[in-house]
Amino acid sequence: MKIKFRALLTMCGDLIENGEMVIDEGNIVEIATTQSGNADTDLSDCLLMPGFVNTHSHLSLTALNRKLFPSDSFVDWIRELIPLNFDLDEESRIRGICEGAEEMRRSGVTALGDYVAKPELLPVIEGLGFRSVLFLEVIEFKSKKAQALYKKIEEVLKFECTSPLYQLGLAPHSPYSVSPGLFRRLSQLAQQYNCPFSSHVAETQEESRFLMAGDNSLERLLKERSAWDFRWQSPYKTPVQYLSSLGVLDRLIAVHCNFISEDLDIMDRKKVNAVFCPQSTDWFGRKQLMPVRALLDRGMTVALGTDSLASNNSLNFLDELRMADKLLPDVSRKEILTMATRGGAEALGLQCGVLAPGKKADLIGFRVSKAYSGSWWDVPFESHRREVDFYSMDENSYGFC
Repeated sequence: MKIKFRALLTMCGDLIENGEMVIDEGNIVEIATTQSGNADTDLSDCLLMPGFVNTHSHLSLTALNRKLFPSDSFVDWIRELIPLNFDLDEESRIRGICEGAEEMRRSGVTALGDYVAKPELLPVIEGLGFRSVLFLEVIEFKSKKAQALYKKIEEVLKFECTSPLYQLGLAPHSPYSVSPGLFRRLSQLAQQYNCPFSSHVAETQEESRFLMAGDNSLERLLKERSAWDFRWQSPYKTPVQYLSSLGVLDRLIAVHCNFISEDLDIMDRKKVNAVFCPQSTDWFGRKQLMPVRALLDRGMTVALGTDSLASNNSLNFLDELRMADKLLPDVSRKEILTMATRGGAEALGLQCGVLAPGKKADLIGFRVSKAYSGSWWDVPFESHRREVDFYSMDENSYGFC
């Protein structure tokens, strides 16, 4: 399969104009800087680039779209979320998953990192066709219940089949919702099964206060849910310091990271991958957000994610790019696109996110006019674009949206 293109953002080398790409069995064989003649697919009016990697999402919450509203209290938002999520019927949940996936796909997402709270939803999300890591999300603060839950998670890892498109990961939800012993054991299990490992980290002030000196609001919430462990003692550490003390921070995929400024050295040393969720950050009206510029300056991997429609009004990844552009004035558009592609693939350990010989041919394209003379890095950020014009996951699925 040979494809002509107007321009190509490889995300791992120089921009290429008026070239062609040769693909065989879904893998890139060659990228030429000239055009040799006829092509199987003529995209000479398109900018091509790797498909976007949505590194953090909760597709199973899509049906809660616009049923929740921002609150000054993160704990109050959780209080509203829990019963709405519990009452959601299976049909509505699955329909929401499929609708959310379609919105992601039309906006250029080809790879996904999704938190899956119920293992019975794995077949549904596996079947969406994304290259993905499906994280088994774990919530259990009571140490007495940890052993039984651990065994259930291990059973899923033992018997759940994987495919070339997806693999399983483990995601203890957060430092305030998973007991320290269970966090450690899940980290060890991830190493044993070679699973990606992720968690929400340093998202809110309540979380930081809970670990630093005790936070009554989170304690009250856990007690309301009959989830409080009376043996718990505050470690008097920041979330990052706490996870480091548990020995679970190495190469962790850490989501949100709004309160980490004093812990950048630890995160850098432990090779933590950070995931920024622009629209969710904006939805909550957060004033303190991930120090993306500082992380990038250290050469650390930063990725982008949508989070869920419980804290976002859109799963359109082009909207995420534009919101990142708004919230991160000191980060270039080239850097944002790198976070949206190569950064996500590196964080999740997927063989995509760049276009080079030997890599997967996960492609998206944007039509441009013959007279276009602007920066190619600006094209995906253009305000009129709601979806990509070309989308492909393998050589048998090339097509225009």
